[in-house]
Amino acid sequence: MHWGVYEVFSVISGAVLLVCGFLLPNVTVKDRAWSVIGGVFLLVYGVHVAQQTSGTYYFPVVIFIVPAGAVLYLLAAAFGLTASEAGGGRDDGE
Repeated sequence: MHWGVYEVFSVISGAVLLVCGFLLPNVTVKDRAWSVIGGVFLLVYGVHVAQQTSGTYYFPVVIFIVPAGAVLYLLAAAFGLTASEAGGGRDDGE
């Protein structure tokens, strides 16, 4: 197997998405499902590419952007910081 930076990042991103999908509280079923699907895809794709001994493979630039954005979105949803809830302003009794 050949483990380069792209393969390692893909597997780590997949694992992080899986953990977020399973462990974060207050996340909708739809968001959990997309997190798990994305995590499994990134994990499997990273391992598949690492197992190649010849040929070419392609890692799009979004592999660095989408997982980070997904994790930030899941964290915001889990802790009540989504746009629909943030529009109400401060609620600290003032």
